[in-house]
Amino acid sequence: MCSPPEETAAVPSRPTMTRRSSSSMSKRQRQRVSSFVVDSATAAFVAHYLYNNPSYLNPWNLPSAGAWIAGFFAIRFGVTFYDHLVVQVVERCFRSDVLPTREAGAPPVRYVALDGKSVAYLALNSFNEYAFVMRLTRYLWAGGYQELLPWRLGELNLGNTILALGVMFVSMDLMYAPLHHILHLPAFYPLVHKHHHRQHFPVRGYLDAGNEHPIEHMIGVMCTWFAVHSAEVLVPTLRLLMGRISGSRAGDVWTSGGGVHAATVLVFFQFHAALACLNHSPYDVNFSLPFAGSSCLFGGARGKVLGWLDDVPVVGQAVRRFGTGQWFQYSVGHHEMHHRKFNYNYGQYCMLYDRLMGTFLGYEGPRKVSELAREKSK
Repeated sequence: MCSPPEETAAVPSRPTMTRRSSSSMSKRQRQRVSSFVVDSATAAFVAHYLYNNPSYLNPWNLPSAGAWIAGFFAIRFGVTFYDHLVVQVVERCFRSDVLPTREAGAPPVRYVALDGKSVAYLALNSFNEYAFVMRLTRYLWAGGYQELLPWRLGELNLGNTILALGVMFVSMDLMYAPLHHILHLPAFYPLVHKHHHRQHFPVRGYLDAGNEHPIEHMIGVMCTWFAVHSAEVLVPTLRLLMGRISGSRAGDVWTSGGGVHAATVLVFFQFHAALACLNHSPYDVNFSLPFAGSSCLFGGARGKVLGWLDDVPVVGQAVRRFGTGQWFQYSVGHHEMHHRKFNYNYGQYCMLYDRLMGTFLGYEGPRKVSELAREKSK
């Protein structure tokens, strides 16, 4: 008596599962088609651009293909050497510990090996890196925009070194973080950025940092150029603006360049490369940049100098974090959390964007084996 209703109830479930399976397959197929269209369109655009602008890959006008290839391998050797050098400095000079998730006794984490697509992306991005290094050095050699960028050591000053370095780091992150956030939108994530997140616990330094879609890699290059131009233009513009306000200078309050020293740009590029490698390493490295202020200088978060700001309603804590440099806090743990929980910590160095957008997430250590076992038993 009960069997017919059971049989009748079981019949509709089969087509439902079939429809779900079919729907799931069609979604994957649409993603594959979309990825193919995006990759093909990007390749066609790059080929068209390089055909019409061959100097992009050879801004120094190297006389032969052999010289160009030798330069390429020299840069690759330099990148590999620098990646290992950063590891040696962190381990031997600073004696940094590994992140809690990588410590002995912590639950094992899953590492993903490089696949064929990863190797292809790393190879393509290596050519873009080579072109960027050549174009940046050529740009500096030519004196920057309108040939106002200084080269002589005697021209070093506080503005074109410390201040300019801060402007480059802040401006780069304030451009990179929202673009990074856009790459995480559902419409774009599976097409471009998803590949980079194959590794939930980055460990290989440069290989994990550079293992990204070429579109994403070009976005990173654009952000670096934006940082250089921001410092080159913004620093002298602020100087002129302050002079105009104080009445000591008249005329325009905008300048076309000269606000950063060539040596400062090279230092910025070295730190930028090192921190990008560290962000994809297992080391527990973190600091606040001194030029922005440090909580240590003010006796901690509740120090006597600025601690009273915590009692100011609404804006007090935000003002204290800004004044003590806590908004400009670099931490490898922040980026590990981004790889573990994708919708947080879009910034690289300065977490200002994430604090403003409510996407900042502090570091969370490994979960105990007992906790994991308890969850599985539920």
